[in-house]
Amino acid sequence: MDLDRLKQNTPLLLPACLALLSTLYLLKNSRSAKEKEGMKEIPYPHGSISWPIFGHMLSLRNCPSSKVTQWHNENGPIFKINMGNQLWIMISDPLLAHEFFVKAGSSTSSRPYHRFNVDIYGRHGRGLSFAQYTPKWKTVRKTAVSLFAPESLRNYINILEAEADNLMDRLRDMSGDGKAFDCYQHLSLASLNFVLRVTAATRLESIEDPTFQSISNLSHYALIYSGVAGDLVSYTPSLAWIDRWRDTRDKMQALINNQRDPIISKLIEDAMKKEDDSLIKELYKMKEKGSMDEDDIYVFMTGSDPITVALYWTLAILSQQPKVQETLIKELDAWKAKNSADAVPHFYQDIDQFPYMLCVQKEVQRFRPGTTFGLPHMTTDDVTAQGYFVPKGSMLFSSMWAMHQNKAFYEDPDRFRPERYMDGLKKISAAANARIQERDHFGFGWGRRICPGIHLAEVQFFNFYVRFFSKFTVVPDLDSEGNLMPVDLNHVVEEGIVFKPMPHKIRILPRT
Repeated sequence: MDLDRLKQNTPLLLPACLALLSTLYLLKNSRSAKEKEGMKEIPYPHGSISWPIFGHMLSLRNCPSSKVTQWHNENGPIFKINMGNQLWIMISDPLLAHEFFVKAGSSTSSRPYHRFNVDIYGRHGRGLSFAQYTPKWKTVRKTAVSLFAPESLRNYINILEAEADNLMDRLRDMSGDGKAFDCYQHLSLASLNFVLRVTAATRLESIEDPTFQSISNLSHYALIYSGVAGDLVSYTPSLAWIDRWRDTRDKMQALINNQRDPIISKLIEDAMKKEDDSLIKELYKMKEKGSMDEDDIYVFMTGSDPITVALYWTLAILSQQPKVQETLIKELDAWKAKNSADAVPHFYQDIDQFPYMLCVQKEVQRFRPGTTFGLPHMTTDDVTAQGYFVPKGSMLFSSMWAMHQNKAFYEDPDRFRPERYMDGLKKISAAANARIQERDHFGFGWGRRICPGIHLAEVQFFNFYVRFFSKFTVVPDLDSEGNLMPVDLNHVVEEGIVFKPMPHKIRILPRT
């Protein structure tokens, strides 16, 4: 439309614009009235600024979990922020979170649109993590629960134990003569091999393996693109021109086309040729039955691995907890005294013999959760809980750091105190699925979206702990004068949904 025509149509356009603005104003006031009518108001953070286009994004900066925790301390267990064109509801009270995520689960279990997560990484909403709450998703979810159930994983327990043994060998080789080193890549390789052995009946030999390097690079950039800053156009469509200028979508698509898909394709091809059992073969049986298709399988096999981050936190935290290590070792040695010095505990036979070890695992996940907020739950209807009204289309988040530091739920939350779990102790998977009054950690999520791999995680944690503390202790690095340099547990990296310590070195010492 040229300027002359625009001038000619101004008398018609002005009333139309005014009518539109009036309608929007009335709709907004109608919604506001509905929110306030007999409901408690969900506040914005006191003194915060919601900027045009960006909303509260600019206030979060490089460490969103720290800022969100500060806002919870100032504003209470629930507040709202504007993230571009999305309304985010942040929750730090487990009881309130249960009301929204579980009791109202039929209306709070979907996912929002996110270009990278849904269209590119998720092949237009396939798979499990990023797909919307639909009958198709329920089928894939049922498949995942079945594949990672105890009855299924028992068939792979020897493989998981062998990979844990391989990790111990690598840690021993890297820590010769008390040398300090950063163990993240080695933990990552072990976690990846856990997954590869079970899903594809294969493994990678070292962190120098080109496939491992490619997967590490893929994981790094996928985490970045899955966050707000990495895919800004999903939250601020008006800035799409910046996206086009930076070729962001092309880079995202190239990551999947040139790195992820060729790797997954080769893994699938090789696994189908082998005689060994694998989850890939189980998935293809389901494909033949029509419950999954090729796109589902590709997305199903990918995703960030929280085990690496959890073990990285474990060693960073316990390097500063010698008394906790002593108690772990006493419990382990007591078991060996009843069996043999060379015996290694098995999860399915011996887990009940290690209550303190289980408490330590839970306390690590509480003290420093491996995720900032988890993945968002999108409301598909208006929802109310404990007198709060949340409109349809809102994003609900668990503020994981703040929730696990909630003084109303945890006594002395700033202290690392594994004994807090001794009363009514349950396995990690059982506690995560228990009634809210019996839940003691929340990092695996909520309700219909709770992580289906909880049991696999607790098996891997157990295999790591019983082997590591049979052979080693972990201590901080030393400076040039021989003084201990503890890891700064408050200096963290937040990549997408991942929350981990900054790169650091520790010393792994043989037990004497």
